[in-house]
Amino acid sequence: MSLLMMRGAILAQGGDAAPPVDIGAIWQLDTTRRPSGYTLSDGNQTAVNTSGGTNYLRWLPTAKAILPTDGRRYWEVLCAPGAATFDGYMGVVAAAQREEFNAGLNPITLGSIGWRGTGALWSSATTTAQQSLTGLPTFGANDVLMFVLDPALGRLWIGKNGVWRDDPVSGAATWTAGGSSAFYPQIQGRNLGDGGTLRSLPSQFSYPVPPGVTALGYLDPDLRIFDAAAFLEIGWDRGLSVAGASLWISRGGGAHLTAADTAFFIEHGGGRGATWTQANLYIEVELP
Repeated sequence: MSLLMMRGAILAQGGDAAPPVDIGAIWQLDTTRRPSGYTLSDGNQTAVNTSGGTNYLRWLPTAKAILPTDGRRYWEVLCAPGAATFDGYMGVVAAAQREEFNAGLNPITLGSIGWRGTGALWSSATTTAQQSLTGLPTFGANDVLMFVLDPALGRLWIGKNGVWRDDPVSGAATWTAGGSSAFYPQIQGRNLGDGGTLRSLPSQFSYPVPPGVTALGYLDPDLRIFDAAAFLEIGWDRGLSVAGASLWISRGGGAHLTAADTAFFIEHGGGRGATWTQANLYIEVELP
């Protein structure tokens, strides 16, 4: 979503109300790390094993990473119409394992977490694979998988078709892998026809984002307005915060501005920050 659309969405939501449109951008699978044997579609959101074979140990990470500072993130995976039960893993790969996408190794070591379609969870801090949990829900064709990751601690919650295995709001994580400099959601299809579609924005989700969690594709907007009668800005590049404004025009503004109450505001090429609690008229033109 463009910055202009993001700003428009914030204006429309009227403060703390839920946004009526997606604030952010769709996440894609990494085309530079696509092993042979997979077909990508849906704008690189869907990966399906088209090579066949048993135990095809290849997978695709996302192009973008969830960083430790990003907070808890939610996403879904719509399983492809392949087998009734998938033999492969869905989950996250740690930064240390990212480059092994084509090495013939499952995405479950070096701090990664993989939920297997057979109902087990595998995760290891070393290069030795380890089955850590059993008795989890199985998954396969057309199931919707739900994930919440706390990247600061490497904690992962999982769910299927609207039912959480562990409550991501108040319950302990399904598994904690520990820290990593980055985590990448990944899609794996170990047999012919298996795979899935990554969903990263609320408009794509089948189920609500848990309270206190943000969608995978969410981008923190650089503008917050709680009440505005009119707003126009061209050439922005910094965050702006307005509690109340009847008219706001900014062209080429480059500095952070905060206003508690403004009746009229014009800025042309302003380069310094200004903070005020109340202003009836404010004009700034090419200040140093």
